[in-house]
Amino acid sequence: MTDPELSPVSLAVLNPRGRDPFLDYQELPSEPFPGIHAPVNFHAYAAATGGAFFDTTEEVIAQRDRFDAVLVLIRKRAWISLKAVRTLQAAGIPVIVAWKECSEAQIAKQLRSLRAGMAYRKLIALADGILSPTLTPPPRPAGISAHEFSAKLRTIPTPYPLELPGWDFSRPLETRSGIFVGTREFKTASRNHLRAIQELIAITEKIPVPRVTVINTEGKSGSRQLHSLAGQFPEGVLQIVESTLPYPTYMKLLATHRVVYQRDLSGVPGQVAGDCLLARTLCAGGNSTLEKIAFNEFSAGENGSLDRLAAVLTDDAEYAAAIEASQDIAAEQLSYSAVAKRLAEWDILRKTNL
Repeated sequence: MTDPELSPVSLAVLNPRGRDPFLDYQELPSEPFPGIHAPVNFHAYAAATGGAFFDTTEEVIAQRDRFDAVLVLIRKRAWISLKAVRTLQAAGIPVIVAWKECSEAQIAKQLRSLRAGMAYRKLIALADGILSPTLTPPPRPAGISAHEFSAKLRTIPTPYPLELPGWDFSRPLETRSGIFVGTREFKTASRNHLRAIQELIAITEKIPVPRVTVINTEGKSGSRQLHSLAGQFPEGVLQIVESTLPYPTYMKLLATHRVVYQRDLSGVPGQVAGDCLLARTLCAGGNSTLEKIAFNEFSAGENGSLDRLAAVLTDDAEYAAAIEASQDIAAEQLSYSAVAKRLAEWDILRKTNL
């Protein structure tokens, strides 16, 4: 169990046979460290609750007295996750499950094989709880009643360490300029990376934008495409970073921009939007869960979102007001303490804390 002064519950997060190594969050992560996974995405459920992130079931069981429950991530090879759930439950440990790659399209792709589909149905039947970090819940397998499924399901977005000073990447307003492109991949259709850049070309024709920064993650082919697009921007506006960056360096770069723009319409949890919250800047154009919560007026499908984007790019008062509004929402719904409190209200976790 966790120290109630830090969090009312403690979660172990298990990615069985995954690549990310063990990380202990008994003490809150004070600041970023190069080479250490940032406490975001699924790591954040562990970090927000003083828990730990594991890659083996045996290590979880060895430390079982620390935790109120284990969040087991469902992977493409769902039968590996099923084995972990069975082992944990045989040891008397409550288990929550969630898809590691959890947009609708990602889940559908992972369930194409009969073996994965059968394992998923058994996972849902066995699990004490089902967590969805997105506003669209995972599919209900055949043979699981709607009542049973909904009784287990909770939608709880991924938390961000907004209350921790070491994770405040904000910069003075006068040092922020231009737009940062939040997506990076041309080849993933649902990211709409090319569409985002093309829309920014149109925006820079109407609004004086000093720079648009994009990170190239696709080597020579990506570089060729980006440099071919650079000529469609005003001269010198498109700035291309030719490689991926360590998380702290990436965040420092992102925070020097006034707005982050993307057209990712895949319904993901929303790490780009979460990064914007840590940088105290704005995220616009996508439909991730965090965007819909914290940046709703700028998210995909909202009427007037492009007009609002123009306003915050050119008006300091409008920009400051939009930042304040998004931070207020995030503090209430997306901070570590807010999400830990929501987890503690879940029946499965409340019972273990009696």
